[in-house]
Amino acid sequence: MKLPLPEKIPVSEICRGMGLPSHAEPDEATLALAEKAAALVLESAQPRMIWRQLPLAWDGDSPRIAAELPLEGRDIRLHLAGCDGCVLLAVTLGPGTDLLLRRLSAGGMDLAVAADAAASVLIEQCADEAERQIRDGLPPDRYMTGRYSPGYGDLTIQIQGRLVDAVNAQRQIGLAVTSNGILTPRKSITALLGVADHPVKGHLAGCASCALREICKYRKEGKTCAGN
Repeated sequence: MKLPLPEKIPVSEICRGMGLPSHAEPDEATLALAEKAAALVLESAQPRMIWRQLPLAWDGDSPRIAAELPLEGRDIRLHLAGCDGCVLLAVTLGPGTDLLLRRLSAGGMDLAVAADAAASVLIEQCADEAERQIRDGLPPDRYMTGRYSPGYGDLTIQIQGRLVDAVNAQRQIGLAVTSNGILTPRKSITALLGVADHPVKGHLAGCASCALREICKYRKEGKTCAGN
């Protein structure tokens, strides 16, 4: 399913992705670079989504999506607590954006870094839109948590392949997974969202158990994603 492109990518978020602290004001050159990168990324992107809702079973306190997809880890267990269903979501910007980023990386690094940041912001915007569409389509007596992606907290990235297979993402939207769990096209997102018959919020993983803690942009600023 195709997703609509947003009218713009927030320049402030691109600058932050380029390494500018959130409290700092970008200069004119940085703003111009971010705006150029945003235009190139919007031109290259063809966002698509695929999702599937499946029953969620519990083996004691361990959640499982069908027989082939057990979900191991304390954080995902807390995130899905109280849920009896699970939405599997996959979103990608498509191969055109990857091609753009490879082409730019062979030239000036400043624009390549800005475009990479812009694409990262855009895929999050598209995932937000996909989540909104799913949430709006739920019956009035069903509720959904936020997104939780493989590699976050203590949920292993190695389940990417099974998650992508479960929604037939390679055939439907051209999304594949490498042997080490990396999505391709690179600017893509997979996620799990719990579904329940009562309001649920899910759970944010703590920094101590997060697989992304060494590269987290929030930690570099002395913050956490829970406050953003």
